[in-house]
Amino acid sequence: MASEAELPLLPLGAAADAASEPAQPFSAQDDEWLRSLSEELLTVVSVIAEAGGGVWLVGGCIREHLLGREAHDFDLATTLVPEVLLEIFPRALPTGVNFGTVTVRLEGSQEQFEVTTLRSEGSYGDGRRPDAVTFGDSLSEDLLRRDFTINAIAADLARRLFYDPHGGATDLEQNILRAVGVAEERLGEDGLRLLRAYRFMDQGQAGLWKPDKELSAALISAQSMLENVSAERIWSEFRRILNGQHAAAVLQRMAADGLLNQLLPVELNASSHRIVAQGRLSVSADEAEMAAVRLTLLLAQSAVEEIEPALRKLKVPRRLIQLVFALKQRQTVLPQSNDAAALRLYRVALGNHLQLQLALEIALQGKSGSALEVMQALEESAPNRAVVEPLVDGNRLAELTGLKPGKRLGRLKAWLHFLQISEDLPDTEAVEARLTEIEWSESDPLSWPTVFWPPSPDN
Repeated sequence: MASEAELPLLPLGAAADAASEPAQPFSAQDDEWLRSLSEELLTVVSVIAEAGGGVWLVGGCIREHLLGREAHDFDLATTLVPEVLLEIFPRALPTGVNFGTVTVRLEGSQEQFEVTTLRSEGSYGDGRRPDAVTFGDSLSEDLLRRDFTINAIAADLARRLFYDPHGGATDLEQNILRAVGVAEERLGEDGLRLLRAYRFMDQGQAGLWKPDKELSAALISAQSMLENVSAERIWSEFRRILNGQHAAAVLQRMAADGLLNQLLPVELNASSHRIVAQGRLSVSADEAEMAAVRLTLLLAQSAVEEIEPALRKLKVPRRLIQLVFALKQRQTVLPQSNDAAALRLYRVALGNHLQLQLALEIALQGKSGSALEVMQALEESAPNRAVVEPLVDGNRLAELTGLKPGKRLGRLKAWLHFLQISEDLPDTEAVEARLTEIEWSESDPLSWPTVFWPPSPDN
């Protein structure tokens, strides 16, 4: 890190062209931010400047700084073309070289920085990518082609200046989401910007931001552009929306605008029970789990057989689809809150998914449903006296019964495990004692119960 007492001395490099508004000098708070930037980032800036390039921090890292939040990714714009960047940074990767982007890495460091040559793009014929990319040296033109004003701010670290020709800083202060230039044109250039707009409405601790009137209208009129975007890119943005702090409100807006109906094969509107339930969802979960629960809520009235093809079309990862499927299978099937055996079976069968399933049920039912009673009963119930894993293994069971390895032996082991859990048997001796009390020698093993929820001998 740079010294607390001194600002880092950086080579100037090329200056920015004149913007529509004068550059704003750094404040004392901005200087503190400059001091906090990593040595690796400052080295990349210096190397570009020493090679004669103009270099500016751009996009999300500036937005996060002005919001008082910590940035994790630092992107730079430069006048140097990719071939020169690859030459002056030997460990750089040509990750998006056709579009001017190089991933810069320094020797002995794990940090990576995306550095993109200033661009002046023409039309977007397919709504996904520009028809042609022209590299240039105009920061103003580069900022003009960006999506939203809050992402169209650049910082010259050496000169300690901000360039904000479209008033992004003011929009940040007023919690407004506004397109650069004509909103419908910006969304028409890349259909993914539709989803990015909804994602940027959710600013976490900074609250839920509103798009201005022009952008609001474009979010409806330009929806057809989403058809030109790959499912992988759509899912990447939608996943982030599902994990937002204000996901429920954003999904409600998407439903009201009609966009959710394009993503999922269900009819959803702002007053839909499945949308209202999103606001009642309360659970501590990782990103994949949260996305799965919110998707399950959205698909709560869909048939199980419709879910997998719909999510596959959206390119949802297989593991997440499996979790949605498991939650959906168990939807609305709850034990009675006064049935101790069923509660024990429910708790063990669901395992790590117990809290997710209960959160889903509570969201769907509201405060008047039985899910809250079940949750309270589970919290008050004592833990199993024995471990939740089977106490009697296959070898021991073969010794006791004379059965050879196969379906009957495996299903018998599962039956004993079921009895161990549902009857809360305390030890191996108690489980083995039940073996003499059940009819296993002649009956159909497919009829024997297992530790599964919902209870069914077929599982």
